[in-house]
Amino acid sequence: MVKTDGNRSYTPVLRQCFLTASVAVNITAHGCVIGFSAVLIPSLRRPESQIQVTTSEESWIASIVGFALIMGNFIITPLMDTWGRKKCHLLTVLPVLTGWFLLLLVNNVAGLITARFLQGISMGMLGPLGSIIIGEMTDPRNRGAFLTSVSLSLTIGVLFTHSLGAYFSWEQNALMCSFITFTSLLLIIYNPESPSWLIAKGRIKEGEEIFFWLRGRNAEQEAEFENMIAAQRMQRKSSVIDEALPLKMKIRRFFVYLRQTSTKPEFYKPITIMFLLYTMFQFAGINVMSSYATDIIHQVVGPEANAKFLMVLLDVERLICNLLAVFLMKTLRRRTLLFSSGAVCVLSYLGKSLYVYGKQNDLLPFDNQWVPLVLIALYMCSLTVGISSIPFAISGEIFPLEYRALGGGISVLALSMNFFIAVKCFPVLILSMGLPLTYILYAGIVTACLVVIYFMMPETKDRTLQEIEDSFRGLSSADHKCRQPLKGQTNGEMRRCSSHILY
Repeated sequence: MVKTDGNRSYTPVLRQCFLTASVAVNITAHGCVIGFSAVLIPSLRRPESQIQVTTSEESWIASIVGFALIMGNFIITPLMDTWGRKKCHLLTVLPVLTGWFLLLLVNNVAGLITARFLQGISMGMLGPLGSIIIGEMTDPRNRGAFLTSVSLSLTIGVLFTHSLGAYFSWEQNALMCSFITFTSLLLIIYNPESPSWLIAKGRIKEGEEIFFWLRGRNAEQEAEFENMIAAQRMQRKSSVIDEALPLKMKIRRFFVYLRQTSTKPEFYKPITIMFLLYTMFQFAGINVMSSYATDIIHQVVGPEANAKFLMVLLDVERLICNLLAVFLMKTLRRRTLLFSSGAVCVLSYLGKSLYVYGKQNDLLPFDNQWVPLVLIALYMCSLTVGISSIPFAISGEIFPLEYRALGGGISVLALSMNFFIAVKCFPVLILSMGLPLTYILYAGIVTACLVVIYFMMPETKDRTLQEIEDSFRGLSSADHKCRQPLKGQTNGEMRRCSSHILY
């Protein structure tokens, strides 16, 4: 028998958990991809390695994933609206699985880069898709916690591959990571399609069945479903692309549509916010740390430090903080969590910069390993609790249904490009200007992003996707209520709605 709390069944929550798990396991495999370079590159430096690499080739192995993300973004953006969420989710599994097996077969640098490139394409495809799937198919009250599983899963993947790297060869590591991807494939097969996408395609009856199967049926869920239907009908009436038109006319209409759409605040504001959040996320250094963990530990803590042990220890801290972030996401406002963690990140950046500068120039009154370790621990905590969890949570909440695929695809380009820039340039900047100035540069970029985000990003906690969409359109709560079915309105409310529509 299903457990109940009053009249509320836990079954819908369990179904949402299963859905989120399929996305989370897939993202865990991508976390393994990110952390794999920290295991692969030190192994390739050994004299007995069959594949010898230069410093430039090392940076390409680590950063090519970010470059490939861009291609994955372009592939998935149109497919999300045409194929649906489930088919696209299945498609994301193929490149990363191929990449793991290709790593086991190649014997040169070009082969390694090709395998990593394929995995990056898969990551680029899942980037906007994963958050959209969770955001569309989970209850607003639990959506923040479910969306936090994106960053939590990345953390688990990085920890998994780093831990394996301490005991197994990189080839064995790749083989074991491939089983995570295969597990995600099995979970995705049993997922339903997104009700939002079904409704957008006119399959309202099918969308209704899946919506209430996932959410349960009560007055609150019925109201949200009715709002989705009403918004979709308005959108279909205002659609500028007629399916019966010839291809040339469709293309022309599409560019006219794009030009008109780009001036709408509900389109360009979410994209701008996400562009800044993703830029801040990458230059905060979470993927830089994952890719060059042993090198950073040796430079900050000292060459005598046990880098492999500390790397795994930091991954464990990251996992604990990610679990804490799930709780904080349910209790704190999004803005509070983002700006408090951002401030700690910038301060720890500056602290590490000053410490390394003082150590390199013999300005420190004492040299104790605990000082850099505490600074790195604070830095990792700030990254995990807010900076790495908020962008993925917001990305699943902030885009209107009409522009969800297009807006998500465009904005995630910032994640892809800045992944490549931050990871590729980090070793170059260290060699040219030193670690202290590199940290100051990255801290400056994070600060600039936070300042602009402060004035642009709305609070999204505990708000439905339709309410968030209406806030970008400039619609008040009265407008939102007017769009609801008339049967729930009093005569006075109907008169107010009529006057509002007229004026």
